[in-house]
Amino acid sequence: MTVPAARWTRLREEGRKAVARLRAEITLDGQRFALAYAGRRGDRVRFGIFPRDLLTAGLIADDDVLIRETARFCAATIGRRKDPSTGEEPGRVLHEYPPYRRDGLSTQYNACETSQLFLIGAARMLHGGSGMEPGEIRPALQEAGAYTLRHIADDLFWEDPRHAGAERYLLRATYWKDSFLPGRRELRFPVAYTLVQAQTVAALRALATLTVALDLGFDPAALEEQARATAAAMWRELWDEETGYPALARDGGDLVRGVSSDGLHLLAYLQPGDIPPEKLDQIRRRASELATPYGFRTYAPGQRDYSPTGYHHGSIWPFEQALVAQGSLVHGLSEAFQIAGRVGDALAELGFVELLYWDEQGGLRGPGEVPGEGCDLQLWSAVVPDAFHRLEMGGEGGR
Repeated sequence: MTVPAARWTRLREEGRKAVARLRAEITLDGQRFALAYAGRRGDRVRFGIFPRDLLTAGLIADDDVLIRETARFCAATIGRRKDPSTGEEPGRVLHEYPPYRRDGLSTQYNACETSQLFLIGAARMLHGGSGMEPGEIRPALQEAGAYTLRHIADDLFWEDPRHAGAERYLLRATYWKDSFLPGRRELRFPVAYTLVQAQTVAALRALATLTVALDLGFDPAALEEQARATAAAMWRELWDEETGYPALARDGGDLVRGVSSDGLHLLAYLQPGDIPPEKLDQIRRRASELATPYGFRTYAPGQRDYSPTGYHHGSIWPFEQALVAQGSLVHGLSEAFQIAGRVGDALAELGFVELLYWDEQGGLRGPGEVPGEGCDLQLWSAVVPDAFHRLEMGGEGGR
């Protein structure tokens, strides 16, 4: 299923109008930031300001202004102290503003990889036309770098609420699939998410680039060496020999097993030399279990907690298809690139929904047809046509 070029052109125009509907000006401590809400349901804002979504959307769309404004916002709100109720710790970038609160906890800093995305975005600004020099946010970049390095042990990035003086977070998981991991309604900290390792590899390289340009005080050669070591540790410690595929995570010393989109998604953050060829071939082969007529599922059928309408356990997320496509181009997976591009047909039919569902019985469905939490307009879905247009024109964009 191939999306005609004319349809991508139309989708790009519609996507840009959709992004305009999500634009929001935020004033915080006297500073103004031109940002965007993460999602709407009807005429109501469903998800507010999420740095993860903003930075990812900016990088997917190659949007210098969105990256700049989000970087400014991240720098202004970056963690300064330990707070067990919010998950705040020095150098940790926000998860959600304003946060959701329950039982004395909040989601404010419940994201472990936003600092890495902040570094990746800032390095992108060195080569873009954002109109802001990364030096303007130099202290925050130093703090985000220190945060990233502080969480690395035995060459893996470990998430642990004890860094914030807490025993747990309000959210059950703290990377983008933040509902729960298969078979793990409660994580056993510390936890190493496999996708976050790849994001950390890219962040370490971004930090090395920023250090050379801005004299952040880190050792660029040591950062590059750590990036290579983390990439190697990912395949050594988080590869599941039982499934022949990357695990989702390791917690409590055990692998969280499952054939998921994470194994494809992580390719967008790695260089070709980071992946053993035999591992890449196994990912390519097992990825067919995730393929649908509209892109790759988050989780393959037949596994524990799988559901074709599961929020992170069988649904299809449009934004992820753009990252899978990017990684597929870098690593020479032409079939995966074509499968990810099928999402254009779903966007043409459903609009820029947060996620979509497909199975043989129900066919293609959007959030409005299945009870759940999905938005009918999502920021990082609306930029997907821009990404595919750029990728099909031969550019890899900002990563």
